[in-house]
Amino acid sequence: MNVLVFRTNMACEGCKRTVGQALNELDESLRWKADLEDWEKILRVETATVSASDIIKRMSDVGFICEELL
Repeated sequence: MNVLVFRTNMACEGCKRTVGQALNELDESLRWKADLEDWEKILRVETATVSASDIIKRMSDVGFICEELL
């Protein structure tokens, strides 16, 4: 299982719902958590099958900026 960490521009609970639906469309088995309290609006994703580039593309598709933190 890989843990991927991203900086995003999510701003509200509605954004989290939209992102959750989009990520679940990629792979229903992945687990994710968004921290809107953090100034970087951190998104953490645990997955064994989805790549960081897939997550970044999916986030972009639904209107969010997403940058992997290494």
